[in-house]
Amino acid sequence: MNFVIAGGGTGGHLFPGLAVAEKIKEIDPSAGIYFIGTSKGIESKLKDEYGLQLYIIHASGFSGKKVMNKIKSFINTFIVFKEVNNIFKEIKPDFVLGLGGYSSFAPVFYAKFKGIRSGVMEQNLEPGLSNKILGYFRITVFASFNETKKYFPFSKFIFSGNPVRKNILNIIPKPPDVSKKELAIFVFGGSQGASSINRAAMNLISSLDADVKREITVFHQTGEKEYDNINYFYSNCGIKHYEVFKFTNNMEKYYELSDIIIARSGAGTVSEIIAIKKPAILIPYPYAAKNHQFKNAYYLLNIKGAYLIKDDENLSKELLQTIEEIFYNRSLLSNIYYSLNKINVQDSALNIANLIVNNN
Repeated sequence: MNFVIAGGGTGGHLFPGLAVAEKIKEIDPSAGIYFIGTSKGIESKLKDEYGLQLYIIHASGFSGKKVMNKIKSFINTFIVFKEVNNIFKEIKPDFVLGLGGYSSFAPVFYAKFKGIRSGVMEQNLEPGLSNKILGYFRITVFASFNETKKYFPFSKFIFSGNPVRKNILNIIPKPPDVSKKELAIFVFGGSQGASSINRAAMNLISSLDADVKREITVFHQTGEKEYDNINYFYSNCGIKHYEVFKFTNNMEKYYELSDIIIARSGAGTVSEIIAIKKPAILIPYPYAAKNHQFKNAYYLLNIKGAYLIKDDENLSKELLQTIEEIFYNRSLLSNIYYSLNKINVQDSALNIANLIVNNN
């Protein structure tokens, strides 16, 4: 059997697809797995490292664009359909799985048109434009949140949870050690970094008292553009224990080493936090479509499973206050851990893989 996994762009879209691909191979080692994405997406950067058989299409998005750009994107869609047709002729897929986002729309829509079994993964509480449109064509939806069902009245809706990669799912959650004095912080803004989180983290470190700095360890994923400046900052900021890197494929290492995470609230990050029961300060990207990152973070805030700080002019001040509160009262981390522990975690990737491989 041949399977197409379409979409990507960011790690939040791609990594759940990789998790499903892992499980498909476990179920059927002879399966052919092919990815469709764009040259600008993270899938192109990671294709060699992950051994992806990647086909490139020239898709572009609609959401948030000016009218003329939307018209160009619409016209370009017909070119993309031709590209997808040529890819499908070569691969002859038995199932096409969309990861959400504009680069998944054409492959999934074309599969539906051709009568090829297909479905989409919706990682966020409120779906994006691509999946919403596909929903009107009775597409199968694998959703991270049961609350998402109301947006897909015409679809076959499956509450699957959001797939998490095996190496992260294998982390054994541990209650925070409230007796230790040291505090390890893992800062990251997603696969591409986040300037406002980078700035807030540096402001935080600069504002900490010297006695607190001595007990702080920071692991900071900066993204490509700001690595040099941030690395220089840490070498002169008075923090003895730190590690700065542009990007890591070893997220599980830093999840396990840290006591708390400072991050965006994309669906992938939220799902991983739930899986490993790790306390986090979530800073939603304020320009995300449909404000979906805020809704993801609020879901955890509402069950006392995370902190939520808005990305505005008060970000640095509120981040400092929160870290100082946690530093002097570690029971706050325990409270979050036990709140997260109430959420049942299933092997979503295996569930989805079973459904699409076994023709359910």
